[in-house]
Amino acid sequence: MRNVYGLLALLAGVGGIYLIIHDYDAVGLLLLAVMGICIYRGQLPQAEIRKLDIGQLAAEQADKALADWEKARADYERVEAARHKIRDSQMSQQLGLMQQEAARLLDYVEKHPERIASAGRFIHYYQDRAASLSEQYGELEETKLETDQVRQVKARLKETLFSFDEAYGAEFTKIINNQLLDMDAELTVMQQSFEAEGISNGQANGSAEAAGINAAQTPASTGIGRKKRPRVSAVSRVNGQEKKRRKEKIHTPDNLRSAVLVQKAIMSGLAICLGTFGAHKFYQGKSKWGIAYIVLCWTMIPTLISIVEGIRYFFMPVDDFYEQYYR
Repeated sequence: MRNVYGLLALLAGVGGIYLIIHDYDAVGLLLLAVMGICIYRGQLPQAEIRKLDIGQLAAEQADKALADWEKARADYERVEAARHKIRDSQMSQQLGLMQQEAARLLDYVEKHPERIASAGRFIHYYQDRAASLSEQYGELEETKLETDQVRQVKARLKETLFSFDEAYGAEFTKIINNQLLDMDAELTVMQQSFEAEGISNGQANGSAEAAGINAAQTPASTGIGRKKRPRVSAVSRVNGQEKKRRKEKIHTPDNLRSAVLVQKAIMSGLAICLGTFGAHKFYQGKSKWGIAYIVLCWTMIPTLISIVEGIRYFFMPVDDFYEQYYR
């Protein structure tokens, strides 16, 4: 619906300006009012509707899986909403990394609903706490208090949340490892059946070795299953000297790519066609900037700036647009 409101705002704005230029002031102003309403409505949170295929699960298992799935999606949206409200760019960057890991895991369990039970710790502990801590950090920012106690709590919240993307990855690794072990067991049964029938390809030498799985790769010993990733803007020491680590880039989740592309086109169109009146700023929720554009519209400065911004939005890489502007 947000994309629909954006398109309606664009059409109403263009039509309104055209009518005002041709002396149909009343109708033109009415269309501009419609544009404002569409921009406002487009900023309201819109729930993403995704269906989970639970047809292959037993009734009791299906109900539990559906409830867990709905909670996981709701917590994902809570973190996403908090990420856009937080002004600390480093913190917002880290929440973006968390969301990227969460999107990968949620996409996987959406395709394999029988694995949702294995994601219980991620859903009911890690993501639930991540959502609460993100919201608390945003609330502390909104107070604009800079006492020692507030700064200390914010620093602890930040430090804790900086480990969540790895915790997400660890849970995803465990879920995958469980699936690999199930596959190994199934392959073992099939191989034994083939051997009983006298069928052999002369290459099988044990299902665990054939599948590349051994006791050292079980979930109990894998741990996180990957190297610790460098933290955003973290500093390490190399040969006694401080060296700033590489800033990790956020990638657009596959399930949001089409929505990001549409919003990129809408913002570009609003900036180029109606940027003089700050339409793209209102669409982004930056009302103060939008008002500033309206106040200065007679100078033509907002027009020139908005055209440049529109071109920039249009040619900006999708991942960069998602990180900086997607709401």
